[in-house]
Amino acid sequence: MKIAILGAGAMGNLYGAYLSRCNEVYMIDVNNKIVDSINQKGIVIYEKEANKDIIFPVSSVTDSEGLGIMDLVIVFVKNIYTISAMENNQNIIGENTLVLTLQNGAGNDRDLQQFVNKNNILIGTTEHNCANLEPGRISHNSSGVTNIGMLTYNIEILQKICNLFINCNIDTRIYENIQEIIWNKLFINMSLNSVTAILQCKVGYLHENNDASKIVRNILSEAVDVAIADGTYFNKDEVIEKVEKHIKEDFHEVITSMNQDVKNKRLTEIDHINGAVVRAAKEYNIQTPYNEFIVHLVHAIEGMYGTGAC
Repeated sequence: MKIAILGAGAMGNLYGAYLSRCNEVYMIDVNNKIVDSINQKGIVIYEKEANKDIIFPVSSVTDSEGLGIMDLVIVFVKNIYTISAMENNQNIIGENTLVLTLQNGAGNDRDLQQFVNKNNILIGTTEHNCANLEPGRISHNSSGVTNIGMLTYNIEILQKICNLFINCNIDTRIYENIQEIIWNKLFINMSLNSVTAILQCKVGYLHENNDASKIVRNILSEAVDVAIADGTYFNKDEVIEKVEKHIKEDFHEVITSMNQDVKNKRLTEIDHINGAVVRAAKEYNIQTPYNEFIVHLVHAIEGMYGTGAC
């Protein structure tokens, strides 16, 4: 299969490398350093469990002109750049091209529908944990399941992509109600990412400090109300308990990606995480004061970049 990966960050490189085992893969990124490194050295993955580097020869470009129509396009750019990435790469998307988003947050499918027939859009989540080490080289810290579904459920298409991933040693599962999976991941991202970005702390602090813990619970309480109104039922106490367990046991020492974004004065994905809940809440006339405050606060922090105020 002919596959393009939009975004050669940590996750994009992981999937691009693994899929290149059995497919013709092209990495597309606007960063010349990353593209040059991949073309010269391949994608280098440090597999933490095996404690060794593995090199995957993959082609990479900054301009997709001339690549031709793809069978599958996987979107891994930060969702604040989804629109521009799709606008700049329309030439690789044909009538039958499938487009899969495994990006963080919610609402990514709505962005894609501006460019792709909804019958060709797949949405999902990844449970892999990766980090950038240097341009073209990543650390694969832990493996996990890739969950996929569709806006318009088509088992033939889903099974085709599932088999494709499994053949490349990417553990993949199909979900008829993919929105449940999207919400579950959103619950974690919206509480861990945003709060640690504001506090500039490791995830474990959200368990250790009572005030931080209360903020997390209130963010989640509002989100569950919105999820239920949107048609996906969750037990509020169970959601909060599950996220708190992750904070305490699984992610205690983790520095979240949004925390790193703020630390490095980069724009965040807040509008597709807590902001996605705020937008959906307005449709159902639900009040979400905690999430609205979080969104405004993160944008206020972004506004200080380069001003000398921080």
